[in-house]
Amino acid sequence: MMQGVQLEAAVVSDVGRKRQVNEDTALALSPAFIVADGMGGHEAGDLASQAAVAAFSERIAPGRPSTVVEVSEALDASRIAVAHVAEGRAHGAGCTFTGAVLVENEGELNWLVVNIGDSRVYLHRGAELQQVTVDHSLRDEVGPAADGTRVPRNVITRALGSADTTADSWLLPVETGARLLICSDGLTTEIDGEELRATLTMGGRAESVAAELVRRANEAGGRDNITVVVVDILAGGLAWHLGPERSTIGETYDDDTLTATVPRRRPPVLGGATS
Repeated sequence: MMQGVQLEAAVVSDVGRKRQVNEDTALALSPAFIVADGMGGHEAGDLASQAAVAAFSERIAPGRPSTVVEVSEALDASRIAVAHVAEGRAHGAGCTFTGAVLVENEGELNWLVVNIGDSRVYLHRGAELQQVTVDHSLRDEVGPAADGTRVPRNVITRALGSADTTADSWLLPVETGARLLICSDGLTTEIDGEELRATLTMGGRAESVAAELVRRANEAGGRDNITVVVVDILAGGLAWHLGPERSTIGETYDDDTLTATVPRRRPPVLGGATS
């Protein structure tokens, strides 16, 4: 429990059915819930994701809300840690990095969602699922070619260890009854948004839901490592209610100073009401 907010979290990470090494690393220790996915085809992707998460967690004190400044400094530490792993390697090393951190901001408790790459954060409430993050992938940024062909989704445009390590960030309210899903793309390449929504809506404790999502991804092919973090806000948050008048996503933050900015774009809402 943190400032009256009661959370339940679970993490499940699986190598999948096609890979020999699990390059994903996860952190599920309040106030920080993070997934890092080692970049495929690079040497030491597993070491890069481990280094990124370790450096981040060292700068986020457990058991109390963090701050926007602390999260910014922790991200910088992760960038440096991955750069050290990549030094001297012919093909470099890198990872995506995404998650949510409880922060105290202007006297209120919020989720600060951060994202670099194509791992994702979703917000689930009632029967509604909202993808919070926007993939940093060539497919998402350029769309289909003139002949209708699509760029492979795994061509990412930002990652720790790459030329562009800029994070997108969003500020969300902490709401009782809401559920966060943080996952590597090994889940979302196998399970579409509607199946994600249905699985999260079926209910059950965070641990059973996380295990079920990984099971479904493996059943669908398991072509990549699969990591899932589920966080439930059990009590102490704001009340939420479905309806077109409410905003699904809060302010975004600029990575340089993590200063509030206007959201660039919002992924669609699945199920329930739209906004």
